[in-house]
Amino acid sequence: MAKSGSQNVLRDAFHSLRYILYFSVVFSFAYSALKLSGPLFMILIFDRVLPSRSSATLVALLILLIIILVAMTLLDYSRRRILGRFGARFQERIEDHIFSSAARDTYYGRTQTKPAPGLNEVDKLRGFFHSGSLVTILDFLWSPLFMVAVFIISPWIGWVVVAGMLVLGLITLVKLAFAKNRDERFSEAGDKIDEMKERLLVSRDVIESQQMMAAFNDQWVQARRRARDRAIELKDWNAWFTILSSHTARLIQYGALAAGAYLAINGQMTVGAMVASMYLSRNVFYPMERFLQQIPSIIEAVANWKGLDKILKAPRPAVVPADAVLEGTAPLRLLNVTVRSAGKRKLLSNLNLEVAPGSSVQIVGNSGSGKTVFAEALIGRCPRSTPGGSLLDKQAGCRRVGDILLGVVDIERVSIADAARTVGYVPQQIAFVAGTIEENIAGLTSAPDQDRIVQMMRLAQMHDRILALPEGYRTRIDTAGSIFSKSERHQLALARALYPNPILLVVDEPDQTLREGLSRGMKSEIGSFLGRGGILIIFSRLALKTFKASRRFTLEEGSLREVELELENEGKVIRIRRDDESADGPVRVRKESGGAVWGPKAPGSNIPVN
Repeated sequence: MAKSGSQNVLRDAFHSLRYILYFSVVFSFAYSALKLSGPLFMILIFDRVLPSRSSATLVALLILLIIILVAMTLLDYSRRRILGRFGARFQERIEDHIFSSAARDTYYGRTQTKPAPGLNEVDKLRGFFHSGSLVTILDFLWSPLFMVAVFIISPWIGWVVVAGMLVLGLITLVKLAFAKNRDERFSEAGDKIDEMKERLLVSRDVIESQQMMAAFNDQWVQARRRARDRAIELKDWNAWFTILSSHTARLIQYGALAAGAYLAINGQMTVGAMVASMYLSRNVFYPMERFLQQIPSIIEAVANWKGLDKILKAPRPAVVPADAVLEGTAPLRLLNVTVRSAGKRKLLSNLNLEVAPGSSVQIVGNSGSGKTVFAEALIGRCPRSTPGGSLLDKQAGCRRVGDILLGVVDIERVSIADAARTVGYVPQQIAFVAGTIEENIAGLTSAPDQDRIVQMMRLAQMHDRILALPEGYRTRIDTAGSIFSKSERHQLALARALYPNPILLVVDEPDQTLREGLSRGMKSEIGSFLGRGGILIIFSRLALKTFKASRRFTLEEGSLREVELELENEGKVIRIRRDDESADGPVRVRKESGGAVWGPKAPGSNIPVN
């Protein structure tokens, strides 16, 4: 159910900070009013000081003007600082709301460059507030003050200025009307370059090994030249209108001066008023010129505001703190869970499962049977599908229907702050965050538990190996963990998953070390994990030789079936499979009088004994 307060987040944040903005508006008014001192100074110089030849009056006026200019400097600096802090406070409040209320499935989208949707928009709005665009808008809003002064001095000059402003507006409209196609072509060319950069990043080895380097270089050169041409085309277009606007503004200024000179020749205006009117007209059309230059930024800011408002208003499930629903121990329940890919292909079908606290479950299935999808669904990476489908559905790798419950709460409703101590995951393809070993084991926490890290590394039999590295636990590793062997990477991944003492531990396709035998310390840690009510789910192609699960299932064509995997034969644990199938072959289930076994009943001489 959507949160009711989300409808007015932007308005409430803006409203709560309005007093900061009011100070900037007041300072802008005072700044604009003090700018009238310049024309007044000119009038007094030409009409009073020069005719009277009074040096004392000149010095007094100059000192007064200096004081006013110092005040204007402080006002201008203050309003810019205020607007910068307004933007920072606004960003902070919206980001806090996003991180505290965003649904789990909206984080780290495949097309996102930041952790959660809306952060890009907030960042751009903060940049807009801090960039000086708001100062330009405020100056433009107070420019009618100077227009009134011009009309008071001479209506003729006022109409000259109005005509010039209309010309400036027309130039800007023409620029915006014909710039859209050029902007789109420039963006498409830039996107192509970004696409090729990403291709090189993820497919570098393939390009080199398959001798595609020459062809890739040709594509790169063509894309780069196309992007260059589009950039030049757009820059030329914008430069032409920028220069045209600038010289038109100068023409207006000189036109106002010429009109004033004509009136002065005919005795309708003093020389001081003529010079002052020129200066006043400049304070009318220059703010307008700068405002017109900011129109693209204003349009972008409005689009970001609307996009952010849409994101914040989107319905999302309430996030539940783990402590509220996962006190003590909690069972894991799957109720009619069906998972589909982004292309709507069914990956898992109508799964129903209940696992009691302190239990371990092994799920066996062939490659492609859906084990990894199942594992990712359990850790919350396959969120609920929305009715009719949405953009998030298309971006997500998988979507589900049905409930995956820990205790009484769906896994996707556990907050991301609590998720680390709720779910631990050892994926099939081990990867790390580019950073230190300490950061990876501690899950990037700002205050890692050093003793816990060392404890987990000792249990994984990796402590001495890490101390042998030049920087120990502060040694930086790449995303592949290439300084470690495959087995060591799996040991690190298991230690990383167990570090926060999770409630649910999911292991997808354990490596040989985990299949054939863990260290005594790690076995004890897993035993302690189960003893305090934890739940262990292991997905594998083969049965584990040394690990005895509480329950075992097969996963075939997206469906689960519970089986008994162990039989007693002369006091030994045996594993029965079809004689004509390899160890990697499909698992079969057939009921016998003694229970369910793997494969058809085979002659005793062909039963492999572990």
